[in-house]
Amino acid sequence: MVIRRHGLEIAAAIVLGLVAALAIWSGISPILPHKPYYPFIPSVTYIHMPSQADVASASAIRRGSADISSIPVLSYHQMDNGCAATSARCDAGPDSVSQQQFYDQMNWLHSHGYHTITAPEYTLWATSRPVSLPDKPILLTVDDGIANFYGPATPVLEHFGYNMVSMIVSGFAQGAQNNMRRYTGWDATWTQLGNLPRSVWSFAFHAGPKGHLIYTGKGACPYFYSCQAVGESAAAYSARVTGDIDTGLRAEKRNLGARIDTQMWAVPFNDLAQTPTEPQSGQEPHPWLNNLAASKFKVVFVDGLTTRGNQHYRYEVHSADSLTYFAQQVSKSKVFTRHAGKATAAVRAGGES
Repeated sequence: MVIRRHGLEIAAAIVLGLVAALAIWSGISPILPHKPYYPFIPSVTYIHMPSQADVASASAIRRGSADISSIPVLSYHQMDNGCAATSARCDAGPDSVSQQQFYDQMNWLHSHGYHTITAPEYTLWATSRPVSLPDKPILLTVDDGIANFYGPATPVLEHFGYNMVSMIVSGFAQGAQNNMRRYTGWDATWTQLGNLPRSVWSFAFHAGPKGHLIYTGKGACPYFYSCQAVGESAAAYSARVTGDIDTGLRAEKRNLGARIDTQMWAVPFNDLAQTPTEPQSGQEPHPWLNNLAASKFKVVFVDGLTTRGNQHYRYEVHSADSLTYFAQQVSKSKVFTRHAGKATAAVRAGGES
């Protein structure tokens, strides 16, 4: 009887131990690195595209950077989210385009002689350094690292011989890599980003571990970078922001290597407090943050009004944009100048990347 009781106690202890071990594993599993089950994002074509032989290849006449006064820059976010891939315009939220819509836009660019350039080429041009560029250069970018964009966009870009720069949030990619519920299945992992075709995709900085999340610090200001929280000293604020940028850059260089351009920053949420109406709190962000951006990056992209040194404008493409509207925005050469002036800022339309 005693032996049987001891046996039951041992069995119970083993069961309780297994339950405890499972609970501990469940707690730490989300923060441990994971090898993604699907390391590649497959290219998908849901629409009809003519064969490569039917796409006339416009010759790229090269010119010196000094002869080019304007380079359009476009920003995207998602594809086929809430709409059919074959839709002429995506009828979902404002930041998703359909694959057909994206194809039509790239086809318009190609038929009008535009050729994509790389982030380093744009930076050389923006800083008045010599670089050979096509006669009609354009820089294509996509923000956040949302996985649904890469699969449908890749075959369209390859079709026209185009490349694109993906602005990465290190916290999103790491969360997806670690199989955290908030990010997995939505954001691309480091492994998936690294396996995207090199001929099409390169990367630049968008935000660090926390910089693209709505800031929950005390006070009405919701943005991470431009919000000095109530009770937060200027030193603590600057350490928080600088730390997020530096940590994000290190993570992106560690995981993406030479494919990440660290000279370029696409600021999330239009978040440099570049106009008096931009949300911010405290007295520190307005001058300090712009100075930090100028010291750390050669090119800084914002979507709103600005005439500051290295800050450049991007046209944020929305789902409701007709092809006519798209063409009009791309053709506004005065808003995509190397160095913006007051007249330039007055005709720029704001957005939130």
